[in-house]
Amino acid sequence: FKLRGASNKIGQLTKNEKNKGVVAYSSGNHAQAVAYASKLNNISSTIVMPKNAPSIKINNTKRYGSEVVLYDPASGVREDIANDIARTTKKTIIKPYDDLDIIAGQGTAGKEIAEELLDQNIRPDMYLCCCGGGGLIAGTSTYLKHKFPNIEIYSVEPEEFNDTQLSFRSNFITPIKKGAQSICDALLAPQPGDITFAINQQTLTDGLTVSDKEVKSTIVVLAENLKIITEPGGAVAASALLNKKLDVENKTIIVMISGGNIDGELFSSIAKEK
Repeated sequence: FKLRGASNKIGQLTKNEKNKGVVAYSSGNHAQAVAYASKLNNISSTIVMPKNAPSIKINNTKRYGSEVVLYDPASGVREDIANDIARTTKKTIIKPYDDLDIIAGQGTAGKEIAEELLDQNIRPDMYLCCCGGGGLIAGTSTYLKHKFPNIEIYSVEPEEFNDTQLSFRSNFITPIKKGAQSICDALLAPQPGDITFAINQQTLTDGLTVSDKEVKSTIVVLAENLKIITEPGGAVAASALLNKKLDVENKTIIVMISGGNIDGELFSSIAKEK
């Protein structure tokens, strides 16, 4: 879904902006999306990534032709680094989620879900979606609410990175506590975006959380039973379902599983923990 947003945003750039190139910051999936979309559009890209990002994500980003700038998340702020690069190079910043073009692009996944369900005359009761900065759920929930007004929509986050849940329940943007940790490297946004939160305030029913232990067990279940290899962040919505965070008896549920960029070593260690 990250490629949908990045492609839509880059497609909106002027010729002059494309000539100067783009800069993005990401823990990995948005990085790869911007790198690939830039390659398709024959424009230069610089991506700011944490040095502890999964090696598969760093290597893929480089493979698509982007310049990768690594930083220490314990001492650096990725937005500040990207802004400095943008000022000196005049490149356009491609935000990972808090941008209407990004949200709209990612939201096309919701359009496809709705069309497939309507073709089969299925009306869903609930939608569970992984949530970091909130772009994917903002885009998809907007379309799903339009087609299915009574659908219940739940964000799913790691227990210690439940900024969307906290913000939704308090009715104002609430950052997570410093020092929070999670295996879900793709969902470590410290707080929701201004735009994504404004949208999700209108569409969400509530926010759910899952533990790292629950996520790990779900990764194994998905691999063994559905032959789907997911990274931790991509498995959280399925984890909420499998760990009975909601009463879903006799309900039709949409579960978003997105993200398969998991290092082989990490996957093997999770499988051995079973």
